[in-house]
Amino acid sequence: MNYTKQELSSHRLLWIYFLVSIGVALQVGAANWDIIWHGIVNVESFFTPPHTVLYSGVGLSLVSTLVGIIFSIKYGNHSTGSIFSIHHRIPTPLKLIILGSLVEVFSGQFDNWWHSNFGFDGLLSPPHLMLISGMLLSIIGALIGTHLSDSKTKFKVAFELIAFGILWMVLVNFVFMFTLPFSEGQYFDFNPSPTTALVLGSTLPAVFTAIIFYSVQGISFPFRMTAVAATLMTLQSSSTIISNVYFAGLFPLYLLNILVPLLLDLIATFTKNNNKVLAVRSSKDFLRIVISIVISFSFITLYFPWSVNMFKAYFGIDLITFESVAIFEQLFWKFIIPILMPISFASAYAGILIWKKFYRWRRLTNVFRLVVR
Repeated sequence: MNYTKQELSSHRLLWIYFLVSIGVALQVGAANWDIIWHGIVNVESFFTPPHTVLYSGVGLSLVSTLVGIIFSIKYGNHSTGSIFSIHHRIPTPLKLIILGSLVEVFSGQFDNWWHSNFGFDGLLSPPHLMLISGMLLSIIGALIGTHLSDSKTKFKVAFELIAFGILWMVLVNFVFMFTLPFSEGQYFDFNPSPTTALVLGSTLPAVFTAIIFYSVQGISFPFRMTAVAATLMTLQSSSTIISNVYFAGLFPLYLLNILVPLLLDLIATFTKNNNKVLAVRSSKDFLRIVISIVISFSFITLYFPWSVNMFKAYFGIDLITFESVAIFEQLFWKFIIPILMPISFASAYAGILIWKKFYRWRRLTNVFRLVVR
């Protein structure tokens, strides 16, 4: 197939964005594995298997970004011959990834210094917060770049759905940094207050989940929600469920999580072809909202065991992470069903309404288009 110069650049950049997404996936998966690793092994060194995988992901993102810069300069628009015009040839999403990659690389050096001077650290520490911020910048850049790609290949949709799944995991991991009681290090205790963990843990995961799935329903692929959920489940199960003997036996049960998005995809496909189903409420957007809220309910099982550990301090449950099944049993009837589910419903719905309002705000949309273009 013969590509024009612009099509060749867009096609190659699509693969760059995909490789960056994989790099971020390695990082966020290794971060979850690192929490498990700290629970099993008394870690005082920076050089551990989870850190090796994590910074391999950083390296993949960085190398991919450098290749993307070279492609952009070589195949981008050459409006002038000045060296100062080079930055105009680099797409803004790639610039966002560059910033994220630099933050990640610096956080690695910062983390090594932190371990050398302060020994064991907790989940929430300055270098860890910097690292996940870099991940967030990188995956947002990769997702925007993939979405705006002019590539006509059939892989573009798959790449975009995978990027959405990785973004979802990074966002919820960001919440966990401020809600999980795992942030007491050797010298510093950054553990959140139980009330803060309860409030943030009851609302933000549901909001992010609902917004993600409300957004992906605009992509033309019949099993779009299943693909996004499968991406997160692959990362979460490989890094947390089957990475240790404590949760490995739960893996068959964990796989049942895929039934929820799969069923909702089937419902969405059926109602799309049968308008009579929506006779009571003809707005198709109403169905998108309902489906997004339904998926937001399942974050407790999708993100097990972290999801229940957010609330144990508030309820005075003195159990370790590897006893999370018992934590779940204690919270199920007294908190998850009567309190967490209604709050998740309300926060997910409010989150979608706010997202819709900002998304439809013409000034914001125009600014967004100007920035990413």
